[in-house]
Amino acid sequence: MTVAAIPLLPGLSGAPRGSYAHTVQTTVQGTTTDPADADQQIIASVLAGDRDAFSVLIQRYSDPLYRHALGMTGSPDVAEDILQQSFIKAYHHLAEVRGRFDAWLFRIVANGCKDWLKNIRRTHVSYEEDDQPSNYATPDEDLDRSELRRDLDQALAHLAPSLREAFVMKHVEGRSYEEMADLLGTTVGALKMRVHRAREALQALLEEKYA
Repeated sequence: MTVAAIPLLPGLSGAPRGSYAHTVQTTVQGTTTDPADADQQIIASVLAGDRDAFSVLIQRYSDPLYRHALGMTGSPDVAEDILQQSFIKAYHHLAEVRGRFDAWLFRIVANGCKDWLKNIRRTHVSYEEDDQPSNYATPDEDLDRSELRRDLDQALAHLAPSLREAFVMKHVEGRSYEEMADLLGTTVGALKMRVHRAREALQALLEEKYA
């Protein structure tokens, strides 16, 4: 398989996005199918030569994975690149999937984010934060919001990747500890500890300015 043959959707970050497969019911040939089983059927089709079937997996998972990459990197462009590269890697290693595809794919994206963060720390390169329009009514409130976001983003950038990952999944993406443990292949107790340590570290970094 070549990279050019992968049916990647242009502009993943701007495409309509769905939710994780385990939150939706999937219908195959008129019957309601478990999402994990539906994924396996799609994977089997791709491995049998139906490359276009991979686009179904892209559409199904691009939204939550993009949000995670954006929360980890703070940059829409970087998040887009990580997502594209992760789908390419997943496509080339599809025959290696064992267990749930969504958890396997999530770990590819998560590792891509952590690798990027490590590289940023080594090179001391800063990144542009997402410039989203403000919902605040006045310029002063908008300025305060932007400053707080910038300070929080900078504080998050100082966290170890594993702590930042846990904090983003819990407090940005709103996941349960059980779902986090399932996706990351670790325990609820370990993740609670990471989130607790992340909160303490962020508090220490921010309290001097906002005390």
